[in-house]
Amino acid sequence: MGTPAESPEPSATGEWRLPPPGGRTWPTFKRLFIGYVLPYWPAGLVAGLAMLTLAGTQTSVVALIRPLLDEGFVEQDAATIRYYALLLIGFITFQGVVQFTANYLMTWVGRQLIKRLRLDVHERLLVMPNRVFDQFASGRLISSLTYEAEQVAGAVTRAMLSLVRDTARVLFLIGYMTYLSPWLTLIVLGILPLVGGIIAYITKRFRKISKRIHRAVGGVGSVAEESVHGYQVIKAFGQAERERARFERVNEQNRRQFMKFLATKYASVPLIRLIAGLALALVIYLVTVDALVETITIGTFVSFASALLLLNAPLKSLVSINATIQKGLAAAQGVFQVIDAPRETDAGTRPLETAEGRVAMHGLRFAYDGQREVLRGIDLTAQPGEVIALVGPSGGGKTTLVSLLPRFYEPTAGEIRLDGVPLPEYRLADLRRQITMVGQSVMLFNGSVADNIRYGAREQVSDERVREAAAAANALEFIEALPHGLETRVGEDGVLLSGGQRQRVAIARAVLKDAPILILDEATSALDTESERRIQSALEQLMRDRTSFIIAHRLSTVENADRIVFLDQGEVVEQGTHHELLAHNGRYAGLYSMQFAGPTAAPQDEAER
Repeated sequence: MGTPAESPEPSATGEWRLPPPGGRTWPTFKRLFIGYVLPYWPAGLVAGLAMLTLAGTQTSVVALIRPLLDEGFVEQDAATIRYYALLLIGFITFQGVVQFTANYLMTWVGRQLIKRLRLDVHERLLVMPNRVFDQFASGRLISSLTYEAEQVAGAVTRAMLSLVRDTARVLFLIGYMTYLSPWLTLIVLGILPLVGGIIAYITKRFRKISKRIHRAVGGVGSVAEESVHGYQVIKAFGQAERERARFERVNEQNRRQFMKFLATKYASVPLIRLIAGLALALVIYLVTVDALVETITIGTFVSFASALLLLNAPLKSLVSINATIQKGLAAAQGVFQVIDAPRETDAGTRPLETAEGRVAMHGLRFAYDGQREVLRGIDLTAQPGEVIALVGPSGGGKTTLVSLLPRFYEPTAGEIRLDGVPLPEYRLADLRRQITMVGQSVMLFNGSVADNIRYGAREQVSDERVREAAAAANALEFIEALPHGLETRVGEDGVLLSGGQRQRVAIARAVLKDAPILILDEATSALDTESERRIQSALEQLMRDRTSFIIAHRLSTVENADRIVFLDQGEVVEQGTHHELLAHNGRYAGLYSMQFAGPTAAPQDEAER
């Protein structure tokens, strides 16, 4: 991994906050160079030497003009003309080889850099806590892996290549011009402060606009991703026009920033060329002065003027490449912002092979923003093999509560113990191996059915084990009916399977994991009656001999739970068995009566944070 920067400070509430974009460019460049470019210094060194050689040979080609004219054409010496013609061909051939070497090696370094940046970003995505994911837009994270990483590579390859090569060309050409005529060179150099001032202004503007562009690109990616993933919701609610207008706004913002950037870039180039043209005109005028006409030969003048004209290209390139550098550094700042996000806290040292499944929560409190509490002093215990059902109105804290078990979030107060040991004392990977989660929204990967089921195994498992897990999840029948059975590809996020089929694949994955603690978060709420019946049967098999936490709004699915806990506004209002709570005639009994009172009763929506 690249050299890490100091992690951002947490807020006063103890929660990490996404730092504002931007920052100084020099520390970013230093970190990028030392951490990501310097490890490939041998290739970079050879590329740098090749670029210096290329710059030197280009000056040498200009130097050939002077003897070619003075000794060849003026003296009408055919042998000299032929000699310099062959020498010119040799220089051009050598330049081609050197230029290929420099370009190839710098591109190789750039692709190595982009590979490492993407690996570092992806690695951080795998270990970032949920609270940090909550602050990053998904489009912003994807932009770091794709667009921004490419911009950084452009800064390192095209920009660095041009920076070294063209700076050397300018120095060599000015050195040769000084050799030909120090006075003319001194007069020409008088315009360089003006060029420097223009470049300084352009650099400042490029840096400012580049940061806006990267924010705009992240906005485009975020809205586009929501349109892709939420296309059914958009169509169902007739909000296509609204989404079209929203995308138009961010897209137009992106276009405006790019146009400002390009306007600055395109205006700077002809301005530099105009200054170079004025310098050439000044030289042409000066050589008409009698004192200079007698000392400057035709070859010297043409060679000097050619060198001055050749200065235009590297100066133009240096101004243009400055735009690439600023865009690359702005992109690097965005990438490092993700890489510098904190990792999940994993200070535990206690190993855990297989837990008994005894869970105890004491005084549990939690707030997403560090202020508004979602959980308020939860005390709850679960014995090994016990089935605990969590019910209650939306926003009661049910999903938040079970999210604390695998330490997706850390409680702001209180503690959770597993088998009598506080969760932070366990190694994080060992702890999460003890827990299986099956939710309403099933995540399937773009592979085969077998690949998605095997995702629950810690090691490679045989096809027979996969079939057994599928059979236990009541999924084998529909899998065998698929075109290629277990090897049928499910598409992105399982789009080629129905909702019930995706759920059963997820249950088969949980069966294969065989963890002692099971969390079911609305695992059947979005299914039809037939699918729910099949999946409920599979879930009952899965819950056998496991400590299970079930979140459900259909109370008929939790009647047989060992204990039902009613949560409201982050507090345990009542708990007991189904019959005990009905006899108590409290909140649970009221909710149960409402659900089963008749066809006019509308079941509560249990959307949870």
